[in-house]
Amino acid sequence: MRGKSPETEVVRNNDTNGSETDRVEVTVMSFGYKRGDAPSANAVFDVRFLKNPYWVEELRPLNGLDKSVQDYVLEQEPAQDFLSSILELCFKIIPQFTESKVKHFTIAFGCTGGQHRSATIAETVAKSLASGIPEAHVRVVHRELDEAADVTANGGRHRHSAGAREGAR
Repeated sequence: MRGKSPETEVVRNNDTNGSETDRVEVTVMSFGYKRGDAPSANAVFDVRFLKNPYWVEELRPLNGLDKSVQDYVLEQEPAQDFLSSILELCFKIIPQFTESKVKHFTIAFGCTGGQHRSATIAETVAKSLASGIPEAHVRVVHRELDEAADVTANGGRHRHSAGAREGAR
């Protein structure tokens, strides 16, 4: 049985007076189309238009959490253009969700296997959103890598335990 969907979780923290407050939870996901349907999300983007590191022999066993794969993907001009557009859109609309009292925003990126391109783009977007919207709680979930982490404003990652990752699948 699958656990809670990441878009159904609310993050509660304490404000400076110790009162419980809500803040927007932003989940950035990567997934592979060949491994199942796209996840439920506010926005889903297909990044299969980018060159695939899978076809580079030394990158094939790696994934989008590895620097050499990230470099390969992010050095592509279409990747830079895409990221610029996506981040501009997110920086405009996520604050609007917050003002509308919507507490969850999920954006998902898919590629063929969910290992290289989508994971790289999701990592990059999550780090940019965490630093650009510090009042948000940003999580990155890689469905096919069985990986979930909180992302901090300084780009740090705090991995979830195996049980927490189960809920992200």
